[in-house]
Amino acid sequence: MAQVQLAKRPQRWDETLGRGRIPADLVALILSSRIFRDINPDDFPDDLPLEGIIANDCTIRQLARGDFVYREGSYQTSIFVVLNGGIRMEALAGTGRAAGQGVRANKHSRFRSLLRGKHAVTQPEPVLLERYDMFGELEAMTRTPSSGTAVAHVDGTVLLEMTWPGARELLHWSDAFRHRVESIYRIRSIDLALMESTLFSQSDQETLASIAKHCSFERHGSFDWTHRYQRESASGRDSARTMEQEPVIVEQGHYLEDLFLIRSGFARVTERIHDRERTVGFLERSDMFGIAEINEGLRASGLPHARQGLRAIGYCDVVRIPENIVEKYMRLDSQPEANPEAHASVRSLHADQSMRDFIVDKRFINATKAMVIDTTRCVGCDDCVRACAATHDGIPRFERRGPTHANLMVATACMHCADPVCLIDCPTGAIHRDAGSGSIVIDDNMCIGCATCSSACPYDNIHMREVRNADGAFLIDEDGANHLKASKCDLCAGQSSGPACQRACPHDALMRIDIRELNVISDRQERI
Repeated sequence: MAQVQLAKRPQRWDETLGRGRIPADLVALILSSRIFRDINPDDFPDDLPLEGIIANDCTIRQLARGDFVYREGSYQTSIFVVLNGGIRMEALAGTGRAAGQGVRANKHSRFRSLLRGKHAVTQPEPVLLERYDMFGELEAMTRTPSSGTAVAHVDGTVLLEMTWPGARELLHWSDAFRHRVESIYRIRSIDLALMESTLFSQSDQETLASIAKHCSFERHGSFDWTHRYQRESASGRDSARTMEQEPVIVEQGHYLEDLFLIRSGFARVTERIHDRERTVGFLERSDMFGIAEINEGLRASGLPHARQGLRAIGYCDVVRIPENIVEKYMRLDSQPEANPEAHASVRSLHADQSMRDFIVDKRFINATKAMVIDTTRCVGCDDCVRACAATHDGIPRFERRGPTHANLMVATACMHCADPVCLIDCPTGAIHRDAGSGSIVIDDNMCIGCATCSSACPYDNIHMREVRNADGAFLIDEDGANHLKASKCDLCAGQSSGPACQRACPHDALMRIDIRELNVISDRQERI
């Protein structure tokens, strides 16, 4: 019989899991500030008081001039509030327009043109964030890389960092706080989408501000899309039924009044053949929909109609630019020919129709490091599984099984998703993105075994493992239940040679790939 040790099960606000409790007098001062004073403590449940969230799920950061909060392109999931001093944001969307939302543009701010390759792009001057200004909400809510670099502007700068568990609770329980954050989020989303678009690469600040005033922001679907997807998957729907459940952004054949810029999330491009829709491709951040139709309509002085349909996959944030604004500010007659790839209206899936449906319906377009196995090469030797176990204390972090189409199987291993919904409900922040690589990692010291990440994973790629002490005895609580920790593929973090599973395969059957690099998929299919 296995040995056991009685131990208290870890809880969310245990001292060993926290980041240093904020003192009660400072909590009261923070809650009396302009940014928080509209929050009603009575809106929060007794077991999750507002004061407890600020004290335990937030932290105070003190910075000297030049200290980095985060760098452009890194991953972070916190929302920040300036309590003292100032933060300089470089390449921040929101200059000018967002001044009324807590961002003050430099009075002498101007756009300088930078030459990257053959295309000139605009780069805003740094923006100064001052007391009670908020930032970081775009990245935290969409789980995407940072769009700017945040640096302390003066010595003695003090930030309140609302780590994602705390920010999530404030957004969930307080209507006032949620409305404030979403208002800032919508305005900055429009500004950032315009700045990132290749169509506006040579536009100055005044032009972008003018365009932004006429744009609108829309969300289709839900950030927390995983549970609905799991229910739909369990129902065994075919591709057509799956597509019917996805929110329509643009209906094929309808009058196309606007150009659509994808701000975050994914969208499915569809085409109706007789009475059925089929998948043509997909769109992601900074992609556009409708440019070809609007361009043709402007040339022919006609009313453009959508040649294809557009549906949200899970969730999709879009910015709509009215056709008359497109006509006024963008020279569509010349730009597509000058740079056709930059203005492509769809990311085509270079595979047969059934493979397209498989990749999009299963939402594998979310995968940045999927384990794909060529079943025509795999002989079932399990060298990959043994290599994984040898690298992780005898316990493999994946299973050599999973959805299969033709000769390609997507194994049950963490895919390190572009949109990692497993992060949303973790109460401690134990599962998070590595700030540098973007890989999804788990801090065992912070994991309390609640299984929310495992339940949220749409692909069943996170498993709960029993915990042992240093002597090998299982840890159990006072009710006799085993302590658990979340476990998943970590891409063999710390090993310069990369994932052991891939290195161990003797037949080149196993790949770790970004499935959006679809040329790899088509190459493997051609080998059958």
